[in-house]
Amino acid sequence: MRTLLVALPGLVLAGIGLTHPHHLDASTAQWWQNMHIILAVIFPLLGAAQWVLLADTPKYVRYPGRVLAFGFVVFYGALDALAGIGGGAMTLANGGRTSADEPLFKIGNQLGTVGAWCFLAASVAIVACALLKYKLKALPGAVFLLFGSYLFLSSHIYWPKGVIACTCIAIGLAAISYASASGRSAIEDSTRT
Repeated sequence: MRTLLVALPGLVLAGIGLTHPHHLDASTAQWWQNMHIILAVIFPLLGAAQWVLLADTPKYVRYPGRVLAFGFVVFYGALDALAGIGGGAMTLANGGRTSADEPLFKIGNQLGTVGAWCFLAASVAIVACALLKYKLKALPGAVFLLFGSYLFLSSHIYWPKGVIACTCIAIGLAAISYASASGRSAIEDSTRT
């Protein structure tokens, strides 16, 4: 069940990414705004998936890794609130893009970049610990997660690069979850607190 749950946010983001307009203008503003309201709920779940997988790491990795996952949620959420919801609302109100909305996009993109780097760094922590603990079983997930996290730095969820990034992230998180779950016994799981 955990494997499915950690994959689900990335898969949902990839699906929504198929509909993400490449340009914000009067014709796309309504969906742009509404889509980012939906994304405001989904993106934090991606950070929550990292948080869950960090439970299997040593404390000296878990705590900084979870701070990074939290940083992703906060800073990437700010991007979606400012450039997504706010940018869409301003474009709707003004009947199109104007120079007045540029500061929203500038600060939103700056904060989103910080969030994307936090996501990549938390993914590196997850991958390093998974490879050390589960060896080759964790390798496929590590490759997918790192590749997807790297693509995510510059792609958001736009088709095609962003959709590929989110799909790879989902596969990577799921594969690492599966590798770690298959390394535990039923008795160990039943006594785990």
